[in-house]
Amino acid sequence: MKKYVKRLLVMLTATVLVTAGTVPAKAAERGLATKEDTNAEKPSINGVCGILMDAKTGKILYAKNIDKKSYPASITKILTTLVAIENNDDLYSTVKFSRHAVNSIEPGSTHIGIKTGEEIPLIDVLYGIMLESANEACNGVAEHTSGSIEKFAGLMNKKAKEIGCKGSHFMNPNGLHNDKHYVTARDMALITKAALQNPMFRKIACSSHYFMSGTNKEKKGRELWNHHKMVKQTMFLYKGVEGGKTGYTTRAGGTLVTFAKRGDTELISVILRGNGYELYRDTIKLFDYGFKNYKSVAPFAGLNCDLSESRENPVTQMACKLSPYQLPLGGSLSDFSVLLTKDQDSAELKVYTENNKIYASYGDEDLGSTKISY
Repeated sequence: MKKYVKRLLVMLTATVLVTAGTVPAKAAERGLATKEDTNAEKPSINGVCGILMDAKTGKILYAKNIDKKSYPASITKILTTLVAIENNDDLYSTVKFSRHAVNSIEPGSTHIGIKTGEEIPLIDVLYGIMLESANEACNGVAEHTSGSIEKFAGLMNKKAKEIGCKGSHFMNPNGLHNDKHYVTARDMALITKAALQNPMFRKIACSSHYFMSGTNKEKKGRELWNHHKMVKQTMFLYKGVEGGKTGYTTRAGGTLVTFAKRGDTELISVILRGNGYELYRDTIKLFDYGFKNYKSVAPFAGLNCDLSESRENPVTQMACKLSPYQLPLGGSLSDFSVLLTKDQDSAELKVYTENNKIYASYGDEDLGSTKISY
């Protein structure tokens, strides 16, 4: 009863309408945001480029040189992993590593010692990419997926364009230096936002460690550990951090992508052209700023219109009286949220569903709509 009372403060002002024949929606993260920004002082970061983006709505909460082209280094592998997942029907298919895949990486660059002819399940290779940043693993996945590194790069650029990237171009799957391989902070945030909508990417990227079982060339297997210092017991451990990706080359400098969630609010931080531990300090500054000054309201979370449920929830009773049909409270509705500043009153928020869309307004401001996926 107590949790219902707390949610009632937000939801008694929400108008919930449901069209006939609605069925439960598939899980998907989505949201809308008000135009208002906080008046709080913005942090100062050391990285040349930086962005803080709301993961559901795409609203930019902080920006510094976000459209300046920079070399990404290994944060490239976020897009590599997403493209591989989306273009392989069987994530347990076997990747057989060619001589070129293993030996074409720069001497001294990060690897996990994969050997020519080694056969590894694709899912294990993806963990090797995201956790250990293995460059030869990227090459093997590219060849396995598309037949060549060049063709895979084509898929990467195609996906980036679909996501809405306008200032980035990819030449390889691992981020090793190429003058024609570059990104912007805005584009990397958009790529990460898209990747987080993929459950398998989330599972891989949010892992702190993983054991790769033995192969035809490495009988003992390999223990993989996430390089990101904010997901481990280090001085940079941060409440709510789920995962991310590190990167470094001499030309790129340090690069860092991180995503963190507190309550219904999930934020994405990208730092480019950073330096050492300052990457993490910059990220903490951005997250502190974002979580302190913004909040996400999830008006449908926990609402259930199943008549077999207890009638103690007055919001449920109100919604049920509006329609004799089951509210479509599958993943896409329960995950739906509206981003507000901390100073904005949730009681001013109105949300309703109609014609397979979710609509929202805040006071006199129309926030638009988003489609319900089935």
